[in-house]
Amino acid sequence: MPAARLLPRLPRPGSPGPPISSPAGRHAYVVSLLLSLLASLATGWALISTGWALGALLDGTVWSHLVSQALTAAALAGGLRAGAEHVTRSSATTEEAHLRQLVLGHLLRLGPARTAEDRSGATVSLLTDGAQRVARYRQTFLAPAAASLLAPLLVLTELALAVDTIVSLVLAAMVVLTPAVIALAHSRLRTSSSGSRDARLRLAADYLDAIQGLTTLTLSRAARRTSQRLAATGEANRRSLMQLLAGNQLVILVTDGLFSLLLVTTATALALSRLASGALGTGDALAVVLTSYALLEPLDHVGAFFYVGLTGRANQRSLRAILSRPAGGLRRAVPADPATCTREPAARGTGDEPTAAREANDDPEAEILLRGVEAVWDTEPVLHDADLVVSAGEHVAVVGPSGAGKSTLLAVLAGDLLPSAGTVVVHGTRLEASTQEQVRQASARVAQTTWLLTGTIADNLQLARPDATPSQMWRALEEVGLAEEVARMPSGLATQVGEGGLGLSGGQAQRVSLARAVLADRPVLLLDEPTSHVDLASEAAIMAAVETMAPGRAVVTVTHREGAVAGADRVLVVTGGRPQQAQEETR
Repeated sequence: MPAARLLPRLPRPGSPGPPISSPAGRHAYVVSLLLSLLASLATGWALISTGWALGALLDGTVWSHLVSQALTAAALAGGLRAGAEHVTRSSATTEEAHLRQLVLGHLLRLGPARTAEDRSGATVSLLTDGAQRVARYRQTFLAPAAASLLAPLLVLTELALAVDTIVSLVLAAMVVLTPAVIALAHSRLRTSSSGSRDARLRLAADYLDAIQGLTTLTLSRAARRTSQRLAATGEANRRSLMQLLAGNQLVILVTDGLFSLLLVTTATALALSRLASGALGTGDALAVVLTSYALLEPLDHVGAFFYVGLTGRANQRSLRAILSRPAGGLRRAVPADPATCTREPAARGTGDEPTAAREANDDPEAEILLRGVEAVWDTEPVLHDADLVVSAGEHVAVVGPSGAGKSTLLAVLAGDLLPSAGTVVVHGTRLEASTQEQVRQASARVAQTTWLLTGTIADNLQLARPDATPSQMWRALEEVGLAEEVARMPSGLATQVGEGGLGLSGGQAQRVSLARAVLADRPVLLLDEPTSHVDLASEAAIMAAVETMAPGRAVVTVTHREGAVAGADRVLVVTGGRPQQAQEETR
């Protein structure tokens, strides 16, 4: 399996990726754009009316109605801009929640097999800070930015119709240069934006790794080295951010200094020239000069482009990269086998057992059936032409060297990894993208590292079955041989357990995990190195618990330890990506 990477693989340049906006977000975008454009038109008319009013005042003609006209237009522009601002801010909040729900839901559908390569700290940062930046970019930046690029043309159209066409055309030619410079600056500074995002996510990932492994780092006397490495990563993040901000300030300086001065100066020169020639009156000339300030609106968004736009687009590419991953990875030539099963799975003991009989296959009583299965990590096949049949009540041990494909086989059986070829049937349901969740519900999995949450023993048991009664929890503990030990504890089921099982021995924590599997009451039990971190006495207790749980269930144990193999009905050795029956001497 490839080494863990910081970020998901980005789509190819030019590939838009899957849609990420909600219908409400798209509707808010359109509303905000329309309100902003109308506000720009109202602003332009207010400036033109103000110029006319000043001209009338200088010429000694009636000007009061022009002032009223300018004030009305200004009030309308203010109301429209306030409405657009409200729409963008409120939609950004809802879109942020939508993005998190969308991406997190897709990650859960992908399952641990397809997300194991990504560093959890980077993913958490992307789902929190990254989602916020994307929502701000899409809802508070895109519509106002689009409006600011269109607004000068609308205002110039007003100016051409109400004042002078020649002046409007000259100013329009100059206005077109503004988005061209912005696009050029974006292409030049895109690298610094991506570098800043990568550095920020790397820092978040390193910090989370350090926090999660704090105990190990301290005991290994590696805390100081890790602290120094985090300081170096933090400094790299600071430098990349400063590089982005420096580029941002440079662009703002150039655009403000060049375009603002040049545009206003040109508008003033044109107004004076047309006034001197008699083509414009005093009020019209003043209207041209005042209107030139409305043409500077795109420049107001240049700063936001680099603060919000670049970082938002960079994080958007990362979110789309996650959403672009197919739920089952590569799918190739999955044959339509009429002998596969179509029955809906159901948890045992829930009263929801289906009535439809299982279709005929190689073994109608098999809880697990693999035929010609190939499983792929990225593009590298790990399992090749794998066949396996496990019946209810049968315990199969899977052994083999590291990297042979044992964990991949378990990921397929758990429904976390879809096969790229062949047929997988678990408890009557054929494994494919649409049935992954059903296959997952058919099995209980006990990992080699038991994770217990902070709380009581009862709290941890009820993770598998929230409505479990104390008597049901005691029966589950009795089935795994832990009831007497818990009963001797002062608080019994209410005994407090620390994070990761602190307060219990390794064997006790593992048997609590087994008791959870008992409460879940699934027809398939998958054990991933259940005795790898316990002593021999605990190993014997765990395997005795497994033997007690095995009747009526299909049990698959992946292990390296001889004690876990001894009680199995069959032993399979995974070699060359294929599980094969072990020779007697192997056992």
